[in-house]
Amino acid sequence: MLILLRSSSDNTRGPVHAESLLRNLHRIIRRRHPLTLRIQSIDGEVGLGIECTDELSSVVIRQLRDAYPGLQTDFAASDHPSEDSSTWSLELHRVADVLPIRTYPSFLDDPERELADPITALLAAVRTGRAGKMRCVIETAIRPATQNRQRQSRRILEKLGRRFPSEEWRRRYLRLACDRRLIVRLAGRAIGLMSRKQSVQRTPADAFPETLYECHFVVHCTAPKGVEVIAKRRLLEIAAAFGQFTQGEATIVHEGVTTRSRRLPRRGSLMTPDQLATVWHPPTMTASSVSRLRKSAFKELEPPVWLPSKETERGVTTLGRVAFREQRTQFGIRTADLRRHVFVAGQTGSGKSTFLQNIVMQQIEQDRGVVLIDPHGQLVEELLDHIPRRRTNDVILFDASDDQFPISFNPLRGPPGSDPTLVADGVTTAFKKVFGFDEATAPRLLHIFRNCLLTLVGRPEATLISVQRLLADVNYRKTMTSHVDNPAVKEFWRAEFNRWSDRDRTQYVASLQNKLGAFTSNRRLQLILGSTEKGIDLRTVLDRSQILLCNLSKGTVGNEASTLLGSLLLSSLQLAAMSRANVPEAERPDASVIVDEFHSFLSEGNSTMADALAESRKYRTSYVLATQLLEQLDRATLAGVLGNCGTTMCMTVGPRDAEVLAELMGNGLTPADLMRVPRYHAYIRLLVDGTAHTFSMTTPPPAKYRQHRGEVIRRLSRERYGSSKTEAQSVVDRQYGE
Repeated sequence: MLILLRSSSDNTRGPVHAESLLRNLHRIIRRRHPLTLRIQSIDGEVGLGIECTDELSSVVIRQLRDAYPGLQTDFAASDHPSEDSSTWSLELHRVADVLPIRTYPSFLDDPERELADPITALLAAVRTGRAGKMRCVIETAIRPATQNRQRQSRRILEKLGRRFPSEEWRRRYLRLACDRRLIVRLAGRAIGLMSRKQSVQRTPADAFPETLYECHFVVHCTAPKGVEVIAKRRLLEIAAAFGQFTQGEATIVHEGVTTRSRRLPRRGSLMTPDQLATVWHPPTMTASSVSRLRKSAFKELEPPVWLPSKETERGVTTLGRVAFREQRTQFGIRTADLRRHVFVAGQTGSGKSTFLQNIVMQQIEQDRGVVLIDPHGQLVEELLDHIPRRRTNDVILFDASDDQFPISFNPLRGPPGSDPTLVADGVTTAFKKVFGFDEATAPRLLHIFRNCLLTLVGRPEATLISVQRLLADVNYRKTMTSHVDNPAVKEFWRAEFNRWSDRDRTQYVASLQNKLGAFTSNRRLQLILGSTEKGIDLRTVLDRSQILLCNLSKGTVGNEASTLLGSLLLSSLQLAAMSRANVPEAERPDASVIVDEFHSFLSEGNSTMADALAESRKYRTSYVLATQLLEQLDRATLAGVLGNCGTTMCMTVGPRDAEVLAELMGNGLTPADLMRVPRYHAYIRLLVDGTAHTFSMTTPPPAKYRQHRGEVIRRLSRERYGSSKTEAQSVVDRQYGE
């Protein structure tokens, strides 16, 4: 079985951990079934591999992952050359293998004390073209050395410590005594008889290691027929890369190139675990400069021992599956933790919409109330075909582009018992986003607008369109102000507005009328915001666990209209949730508000979302918020979101966002990790019983369509909550006094 390895690009664990791994494997590898360490270039990618028996594979993988936590493994079939290609092989062996070669401590950069990774040269040597027509592999078959071989090596070291007639005779003895051929070794023994014991030992035999491997090195090059010269040159280049391990008389040499596959020789080259680890180990950060190196694009983080799951608990919302080694356990979030809200960050195309779709579907299947605000419209349209038949009557499809049967939404009609000031402030905050100014830039305009709203809030016949009429129609203004019981508002109209000269009043009011006119003249917005018939009651949606799907597609209703409607909905939702204070907490049904690209509906300094996250938990209203860029949020809103969302999920993000989120997520994640998350993968900081845990996960795939029921749901929603275009227009005309 061939196991392919992918190490993380920020791997700091070098040969020392591979040495420990090889010491552990020494006890379980059998001589009849050696383990093969590979450095290879296959299909244009350079990487490491291990070939072993099926029985040994699980142990090897477990040991590898314990030594290198960020390592990923894949199984592959053993590679065989195609019929139109040939394989050339070059065998290497150690000369004087009882002496140590150069090992990893000698590759440390003295000033920086960083490892100049020795495997870099071998990886670069086997690298081939992107087309993958040529494949190069360094195979090192390892098996434990026999006791007899170790005794022979110990005797050779003892002899080397004696006196020889000359240094040349000593080198000749070393070379012959370590040769792989028996007849040559016998000649070496004869030379060893010339040594004398009275010399001081140069290499003490008691320092000889007890853990030894016999290794067989072979380099293969597979290429199309007819390129023999190029293939042989590549083999010699790879063999030359082993020259970096030469130390004194200990070196690695090669034999002739052959096209015949050789059997594993009975006598291999001796290597200690530290020597073998120097030649083969997962690349460190310093080796990441090798182009086309096989790396793990996604760092896997271990999850907590126990996670909530639908299989073991009721009311759990499934978020995805664990992505750690072989673990693919499905997990979710409890309702109590969902009330602490979920924040999802990820660039377009990372899988956010699919994740949100699965969240919405589960809330619907669990008979909970759901509000989905979608600025693109695609998510809402896809969900229509997933609504269970039993929940058809609960759906309110608020399609802002539907001008044939518009559904009205009157933000001035707050929940029963709501504070008119809060209603007016919510509407004012929403308009700040689309007006593009604040208290500092247009204080008088906002002052007039706020007093207009306070005058109209609570009047059943009043809508946002009534603001224009309130400013322009004296008789209408007298009628509406006669019902005002707020002394400050009365004082505004009596002592301030009416005392302005006609010129000043015209000047002050004109600016507000121009701003409002850009929206009230929009025919679609007129039909939605100007009607008092039927429409959306957000308090009812929350209390009766209804399903409100808001299609605010910017492509059909325009960017500013979509932004205004979304902002008004968020403000009104907060008021509706807070108005449930008159119901005992245990009797408040749970509802979830899912907002895609929620930054679109918030202006700078808009505290709507931060306030909603801080207050809504006690009212059993959960928020799931998604955005592409943190930069699209002002500091106060970002702090409120990150501080109040108990669960944070991070898909692929940009460099600036990665720095912020890496610090929040913790568990060793770096900004680089968050910038290369594959699609439908994520890192999650999951709240479990009030404690956050960060680990890696995969999100559920897109749901399969159950049945095409979108048109049925659209028709029923129009009948229950919408009005015909003619009816809506007549109501709007009455708002203008016609």
